[in-house]
Amino acid sequence: MTHPVQTSILNHSRLFANHYYLNLYQAVINTEDGESFDYEIEADSFHDATEKAEEYAFSLGVDITYIEVYHMV
Repeated sequence: MTHPVQTSILNHSRLFANHYYLNLYQAVINTEDGESFDYEIEADSFHDATEKAEEYAFSLGVDITYIEVYHMV
Protein backbone atom coordinates (compact mmCIF):
# COMPACT_ATOMS: atom_id res chain seq x y z
CA MET A 1 0.00 0.00 0.00
CA THR A 2 1.42 3.37 -0.95
CA HIS A 3 1.20 6.54 1.08
CA PRO A 4 2.07 9.70 -0.86
CA VAL A 5 3.62 12.43 1.26
CA GLN A 6 4.23 16.06 0.30
CA THR A 7 6.64 18.26 2.21
CA SER A 8 7.98 21.75 1.56
CA ILE A 9 11.54 22.53 2.53
CA LEU A 10 12.79 26.05 1.85
CA ASN A 11 16.44 26.77 2.61
CA HIS A 12 16.91 30.40 1.65
CA SER A 13 15.38 33.09 -0.52
CA ARG A 14 16.74 35.80 -2.78
CA LEU A 15 15.78 39.45 -2.79
CA PHE A 16 15.36 40.73 -6.35
CA ALA A 17 13.77 44.07 -7.23
CA ASN A 18 12.21 44.31 -3.77
CA HIS A 19 10.36 40.99 -4.26
CA TYR A 20 11.21 37.55 -3.02
CA TYR A 21 11.64 35.00 -5.79
CA LEU A 22 12.13 31.37 -4.94
CA ASN A 23 13.68 28.92 -7.36
CA LEU A 24 11.41 25.98 -6.51
CA TYR A 25 11.55 22.44 -7.79
CA GLN A 26 9.19 19.55 -7.21
CA ALA A 27 10.98 16.28 -6.56
CA VAL A 28 9.16 12.95 -6.55
CA ILE A 29 11.14 10.14 -4.94
CA ASN A 30 9.95 6.71 -6.08
CA THR A 31 11.05 3.79 -3.94
CA GLU A 32 11.54 0.09 -4.52
CA ASP A 33 8.56 -0.57 -2.23
CA GLY A 34 6.23 1.29 -4.60
CA GLU A 35 5.94 4.36 -2.39
CA SER A 36 6.42 7.91 -3.61
CA PHE A 37 7.36 11.00 -1.66
CA ASP A 38 6.75 14.51 -3.05
CA TYR A 39 8.95 17.40 -1.97
CA GLU A 40 9.08 21.06 -2.86
CA ILE A 41 12.74 22.01 -2.81
CA GLU A 42 14.46 25.37 -3.19
CA ALA A 43 17.63 24.89 -5.22
CA ASP A 44 19.83 26.65 -7.75
CA SER A 45 19.57 23.94 -10.44
CA PHE A 46 18.05 20.57 -11.29
CA HIS A 47 21.29 18.96 -10.15
CA ASP A 48 21.11 20.61 -6.71
CA ALA A 49 17.44 19.68 -6.36
CA THR A 50 18.21 16.05 -7.21
CA GLU A 51 21.06 15.95 -4.67
CA LYS A 52 18.78 17.34 -1.95
CA ALA A 53 16.09 14.79 -2.82
CA GLU A 54 18.70 12.01 -2.54
CA GLU A 55 19.71 13.34 0.89
CA TYR A 56 16.07 13.32 2.03
CA ALA A 57 15.61 9.75 0.78
CA PHE A 58 18.77 8.71 2.63
CA SER A 59 17.49 10.33 5.84
CA LEU A 60 14.23 8.37 5.45
CA GLY A 61 16.16 5.14 4.93
CA VAL A 62 14.41 4.19 1.67
CA ASP A 63 15.82 2.55 -1.45
CA ILE A 64 15.41 4.83 -4.48
CA THR A 65 14.14 3.44 -7.77
CA TYR A 66 14.19 6.83 -9.51
CA ILE A 67 13.72 10.53 -8.81
CA GLU A 68 11.64 12.92 -10.91
CA VAL A 69 12.49 16.63 -10.71
CA TYR A 70 10.28 19.39 -12.14
CA HIS A 71 10.81 23.15 -12.15
CA MET A 72 7.85 24.95 -10.58
CA VAL A 73 6.88 28.09 -12.46
